[in-house]
Amino acid sequence: MLDELLANPLFIITVIIIGLFLIGLIIAGTAHKHYYNLKAKYDQIENTTGMPTFKVLEYGIRENKQKTKLYIAGDKVEDCYDYVNDNIILKEDIFYGTSVASLAVASHEFGHSMQRYSNSFWFAMCYFFNKLNSFFSGLFFPLVLIGLIIWLIPFELNIIGEVMIYAGLFSFAITLLTKIFLIPLEFGASKNARKFLKKQIGIKGRELNQVRKLLNAAGMTYVASLFATPYKVIRYIVKGY
Repeated sequence: MLDELLANPLFIITVIIIGLFLIGLIIAGTAHKHYYNLKAKYDQIENTTGMPTFKVLEYGIRENKQKTKLYIAGDKVEDCYDYVNDNIILKEDIFYGTSVASLAVASHEFGHSMQRYSNSFWFAMCYFFNKLNSFFSGLFFPLVLIGLIIWLIPFELNIIGEVMIYAGLFSFAITLLTKIFLIPLEFGASKNARKFLKKQIGIKGRELNQVRKLLNAAGMTYVASLFATPYKVIRYIVKGY
């Protein structure tokens, strides 16, 4: 039985991909831990503008002649840029925050709105790829797991399990592709954020370096998500959200 499985390309591919996910959980955990450690550290340092982040962003919106709106996020809503409605949505502590961490996080989302107004190619593709990712990302594990169980049971219709495994692998490939396309968008937004803070707000030196470190750490969590799509789900379950 084992020899037959090891000679089957489908079984080998499935084991390799599951292995990558397990390795990815470790990578993602490390990347997220590094990001949250830096964020906690820079939450204790006041930014040199002395202003809450929403005031800084309001200035940027006016100076860049944008129509972007700022909103405080509701419960369990992450900081994000709503590219459909051109809204920046921030948690209350980030919205009113005056720390270096708050400034970095808020400026990253403002960087996305800057992409919109600069007619960025990657931004134009964002909506399409996000829709693909949200649909396919939840299909891989259930399809492969159930398909593998059905496929290993010796009965005449176990081809159904094989089809489910292939469908799961296809969903994984689509999810991986969408995440690859979204990574340049995220790093591009962080680059815009640093440029905005340096040239229009006057952030420089050590403070700008702190912003860079935090945004780079945040960017690595997106890279880690290539290998560990379920990491956030596991993290929320463990933390009791």
